[in-house]
Amino acid sequence: MRTCAKWAAVFGVISVLSAPAASAAPDLPPITPVLSSYQGCRTASTVDTNDIPWAQAMLRPDRAWQHANGAGVTVAVVDTGVDATSPALAGRVANAGEDCVGHGTFVAGLIAATPRQDGGFTGIAPGARIVAVRATDHAGNATADVVANGIRSAVAGGARVVQVSAAVTEGNGALAAAVRDATAAGAVVIAPASTGDPDKAVPSFPGAYPEAIAVSAIAPNGAPVRTSAPQIKVDLAAPGAMMTGIGPRGNGLFVSGGDAVAAAQVSGTAALVLSYRPALSPQEIVRRLRDTAYPPPGNAPDPLLGSGVIDPEAALTAEFPAAGGKPPIAPAAVHMPPPVDTTPEVTAAVVATAAAVVIAAVTIAAVIIPRGRKRGWRPAP
Repeated sequence: MRTCAKWAAVFGVISVLSAPAASAAPDLPPITPVLSSYQGCRTASTVDTNDIPWAQAMLRPDRAWQHANGAGVTVAVVDTGVDATSPALAGRVANAGEDCVGHGTFVAGLIAATPRQDGGFTGIAPGARIVAVRATDHAGNATADVVANGIRSAVAGGARVVQVSAAVTEGNGALAAAVRDATAAGAVVIAPASTGDPDKAVPSFPGAYPEAIAVSAIAPNGAPVRTSAPQIKVDLAAPGAMMTGIGPRGNGLFVSGGDAVAAAQVSGTAALVLSYRPALSPQEIVRRLRDTAYPPPGNAPDPLLGSGVIDPEAALTAEFPAAGGKPPIAPAAVHMPPPVDTTPEVTAAVVATAAAVVIAAVTIAAVIIPRGRKRGWRPAP
């Protein structure tokens, strides 16, 4: 029944997003992983809002904070650099410097931004420390060798969680060895499963390596952003469309998306797990992240969702049987509504349609099923 309750909470988020207040939210400037040839460095955002982002409302990291908030854990962000001028990261970023693209700062905020005084956006693990590792050129372009060196620098800097946002479409021996060595040193390497457009997904490295956790993005309705997954390894899924977060040069908010952004939610959750259970090995952390995720429809691994959508609280608190195996969960099949437009311009009307479908599902789970059980009804095997 825990899975039913969890998905009911997810569906409730969608109904909140369809409310008129959500459609009136300010337009946030976008951040992309790479700057185009005609773009200069990202300028500061002057837009702010106290609205709770949909991903935050879905994952509810605050439920895990009563146990741990990431304190004592260092997370490396291998990306475009991290600008620490935002108050949300003040005093907790090593190697901070220029971030022309802004993507590394955005990802670091998703992982570890502190809660705002007036509410709204916060990171998954606001007590964690960030070590910035720039692995791209000025515009955000990366190579396998530079990313490999970035991973090694991250581990040398004491990172137990290595978020590799600067993914590349072709790996090499140096990158594969860097991931293996990082895991052997006790670090968890987390990376996007793919790059490119939703209908033209390209496998990315190091996410394609078996030692790394490859993450794919979901939209506000819980459906995968990707429409197909040819030759893409997916271990876990997390929110990764229309994501709100901080950026460079101030405290204004931006919007971004993609598998690399989704991976930041998993990196933040891994930091929470390590903060609460510091003795865990990388393999034990991966097991927790996978086995406590919201399972895909049918309770079986899915090519677009992997083991399911990350669950921060369960990843911390679940008690596993001594003999191995998953924690005792009674999953229920969930049929998600069709995918919605995942661009920043998605309309409230589309989300509202999805909300109507899932609200009906919640009603069944919350009202009809309990009444049936009182009469002795049991689901068919």
